Amino acid sequence: MLGKLHLVNVPAVRDELVATLEETLRVARQLAEDARDEGVPVAELVAQATMLERLDQRREDLIAELRRTASAGIRATTPGRPIREAVLQALDELGWPQNAGFLEEYLWAKRQLQLDSRAFAPLRRDERRAWRHAPGARAAYVVPALNPDGSPNPRWLTSSAWELDRRVIASAETERLFDLQKIAALRVRGSRGPLGTLLERYAKQILEIDPPPVSATAAQTSAWRTRIRAHTTALIDQIRDRDDPHRDRIARRLSALPEHDRLWGRQQVRRHAGSGTPASAR
Repeated sequence: MLGKLHLVNVPAVRDELVATLEETLRVARQLAEDARDEGVPVAELVAQATMLERLDQRREDLIAELRRTASAGIRATTPGRPIREAVLQALDELGWPQNAGFLEEYLWAKRQLQLDSRAFAPLRRDERRAWRHAPGARAAYVVPALNPDGSPNPRWLTSSAWELDRRVIASAETERLFDLQKIAALRVRGSRGPLGTLLERYAKQILEIDPPPVSATAAQTSAWRTRIRAHTTALIDQIRDRDDPHRDRIARRLSALPEHDRLWGRQQVRRHAGSGTPASAR
């Protein structure tokens, strides 16, 4: 029923999006015209630019609502695996630990499933609760990456089914590797759809390489993707030459930890300020 209610709202949301986009175009054209006119006060230009910012934010809000609606509709009409399984499958496709924000974007671009990144914290708590209730009952759990001292690094999500050396963060270079893997995993073909635009955005963000222009042909876009993939692969190889041995050493050391700590991370003992007494002993 929830999916049907969301679907009923789609036409109204799309109509509002159209109206917002048309108003944005009108204001943008007026701003461009006034910017050429030296007689228009700067304060007026600033006011119009501020209005454009508000319209841009409204557009983003409406797009987010459409994403949630589409995701709800897909879940209602084709109920399938739980979200935790979708996250684990995405992690396996990506091959390396990833942060919640990228997983949210990837799940939408690949499967049109909207999962707010804020939902990952309760997901991790549910996973840990399930493991404590019946350790090993599931083939894999969504677990945090591990710092060199064995403490959890919840910024990066991993699968418990992976080998320990793939779940370890040895240094800032390891995190650079994870970021580059975002690009390497996006094997895009064809038109510049959701996955294509996601690739272009992260190439700009991580590699500081501009995407193809809007007017680019299919051949030009394909050539750009080939260059990006080759460049990313070369950077990954350089990092792994240095980082793999480091992570291997850390993983061998952490393998001696109890199973709970290998999965969820070792909890550090906090000490009371000004004393050598652990907080847990007070």
